[in-house]
Amino acid sequence: MDIDSIVHTLTSQNSLRDKIVIDCGHTPIFSSHDGYSFGIKGEPSPTEFLTFKLGVKLHDALKRHDKQVSINLYLSDLIGIKGGNDERRKIHQDIQHDQKTAYIPNVYKNILAESGIPLDNVTIHLQSKGNDLFRKIMRRTRSGLELLKSTHTNYIEETFKKTNSLLLSTEDQSMFSLTTPYLFDTDEEDAYFGGSWWKSNESQIKQSDLENCPMARLKKNPVINLYETGGRVLCPATYGGLLCQYDNSVDHIAIYARADDEFVGEKVYRGVISANLLIDNFSRNCAQIIINNEELVEHSFFEKDTLGRSDMDSTQFTKQIQDMLQRNNMELI
Repeated sequence: MDIDSIVHTLTSQNSLRDKIVIDCGHTPIFSSHDGYSFGIKGEPSPTEFLTFKLGVKLHDALKRHDKQVSINLYLSDLIGIKGGNDERRKIHQDIQHDQKTAYIPNVYKNILAESGIPLDNVTIHLQSKGNDLFRKIMRRTRSGLELLKSTHTNYIEETFKKTNSLLLSTEDQSMFSLTTPYLFDTDEEDAYFGGSWWKSNESQIKQSDLENCPMARLKKNPVINLYETGGRVLCPATYGGLLCQYDNSVDHIAIYARADDEFVGEKVYRGVISANLLIDNFSRNCAQIIINNEELVEHSFFEKDTLGRSDMDSTQFTKQIQDMLQRNNMELI
């Protein structure tokens, strides 16, 4: 895996702006009377260690290209914080006041020290905070939809114009989901696979395919599930919640590996797409570097206008997705 070639790809076309945040994976945090530990087994997994180490290497390489780069550490605090919301607020306050040392794993601090990266260049965010932020966006989206229903007979078209998406739910209304025309543009995938057979339920898309065709799994199942009744924020919304915690002055690079989670790439892609569609005036470039089990790299890039307005209207798009809705037992909200 050649970091320099990745950097060349990212910088050769001037795709990324000068200010960049590198999201180095997602690490659980646990509290006890002895302090804090990280990772399910008391330390970051080899995969979590790998993604952070690659993020630091990428940071150093981009600095050589005169980019203003910072490292993001996303901490999963939903199950391991004994003090509940009070302790989460304390952690958040510490981080806001640059008291970060206790919330960075020692192995990560060693990697940072080896590269001479000060803790000022590391930003820490909590998953609980990101979930709350994206939950508010989803509630605002649903409220806006209900308002349109009461004032516009063609509320679906109005929603489509605003978000470039159709909002969906299961027949029992237990899910909040969406889809967008981008997910149905499969020309590149059809060319790679030599036809559309890869979309069938019987076909399996291998990790080796994703090196050349990283969006294939996503477009095979072009529904993004964000929220389940009962308060369960799903993984794409969790990643969207991370993006909520930055503004449009930065571009993003996400580094994740599939060894701990076979479908982590798809979760990140769906989160980026959801952020594009639902965060007001979202205008950032987002690169994704996903490492498969053979340490081959899947690289994808969403420019600011990748999910731009479609040539079709909501009626045309609704007709196009009818088969998909039936397969998933879903309907338009």
